Amino acid sequence: MRNSWVIAKNTIAQAVRMKVAAAVILLLLVLLPAMSWMLTGDGTLLGRLQSFSSYSISLVGFLLSVLTIAVSCYSLHTDLRTRTIDLVVTKPIVRYQIVLGKFLGAAGLNLFLLAGFSCMIYGLTTAIPRFSKAPEDQLAKAQTEFFTARRVVAPQMSEEEISRRVEERIETLRKNRQLPELPMSEIRATLWEQERIAQKSVEVAAVKEWDFQTVFPPKDPNSVLFVRYKFQATPEPPNQEVFGEWRVGDFRQFRTGLREYKTPVYGVERSESVRTLHTFTVPADAAAADGAVTVGFFNSPERNFSTVIFDQMEVLYQVGGFGVNFFRVVLLMAIRLVFLAALGVSLSTWLSFPVAALFSLMVFFAGLINGFILESIEGLGAVLGLVYRFTIRWFLYAIPRFDGPYSPTDYLVSGEVLSWAFLGKAVLITLAVQMVLLLVIGIWIFSRREIAKITV
Repeated sequence: MRNSWVIAKNTIAQAVRMKVAAAVILLLLVLLPAMSWMLTGDGTLLGRLQSFSSYSISLVGFLLSVLTIAVSCYSLHTDLRTRTIDLVVTKPIVRYQIVLGKFLGAAGLNLFLLAGFSCMIYGLTTAIPRFSKAPEDQLAKAQTEFFTARRVVAPQMSEEEISRRVEERIETLRKNRQLPELPMSEIRATLWEQERIAQKSVEVAAVKEWDFQTVFPPKDPNSVLFVRYKFQATPEPPNQEVFGEWRVGDFRQFRTGLREYKTPVYGVERSESVRTLHTFTVPADAAAADGAVTVGFFNSPERNFSTVIFDQMEVLYQVGGFGVNFFRVVLLMAIRLVFLAALGVSLSTWLSFPVAALFSLMVFFAGLINGFILESIEGLGAVLGLVYRFTIRWFLYAIPRFDGPYSPTDYLVSGEVLSWAFLGKAVLITLAVQMVLLLVIGIWIFSRREIAKITV
């Protein structure tokens, strides 16, 4: 292992002399402080913090990913091209130690840079409220919605109930001889989507209730529950706003006819725009001791004439602080860099630098839109879908995801907690399986590669 560390040190020294490394470091040193001053978001303190954290984390993640690919693909290729490797293989060193050393050097340099720039982002983020001169209400909102770590709870949706309704509608259509001449799978998919939308819709003068479980906010008199939602309306209201009467609490108390409520039920009236994410808070004692809470919405006929369709409905509650959550977000970014270092080194054992770098960039960008591509494949027709499922789909499943729940910016912008369990899952899949497999393949190829021919 000592030989691998020596090669890692030489790899870091080689990378530091690269112009791309100096350019990345200089760019981040200049842009990060400038962004903390120039980015204002929607003009509020919360918007400014969300805007800076999103762009700064994305910029650092992108530039360090590109630098990781450049260093990992360039180092071993350069040693082979300039024949510097000949001076190494003649020494008592095993070839797998060379590959490991190149990997440790590329990963170590970028992890060091990630740690340094993450500390800079954290310092600038915590300094913004002190120099923004924001009013007290904005400071309080930033403290409860940004400088926090909140767990998201989704409502329970009964898939069995949807399936039952779909089968009932199919049977009704069959009896009335109105069943379309289509494959039964397409009929079920269409009816399933209709029933799913119906479960999210609230007609005029109707009430919709969402039941949540496992909502356990901290036992603090100042703690709150966050109700976060997004909706659309049909037909669209003239002013693009919908008025709603909300109730939040344990509805089981009056569903069962109890005269005395053990937990309070809070009422909120709000008028809000469509297709925009909204949040309001109620005291945390609205949740029952067993973690049950219900959110109710009344579509008032006196103020509305549109059917409201909820695209998103969630309850959030605080489970931790900003600092620890930020640390976990940085670890999620580190997983990405370590994987890219292994990918670049493994490819450079048998490909030239341009080809290895191009393939690594392709994997990187595919990971950034992995979920979007997979969803798009599912919506293709039968013929094209079959072709893609046996080609691109397997490639996308083989590479790690860098979007969706694996995107570090989403956790900071929304103030959501990145759990240790999810982080452990990412380490297990990306590092313990995919990274190790790449390194084993690279070592196997490099140990059997002919480095130099003997000429007489």
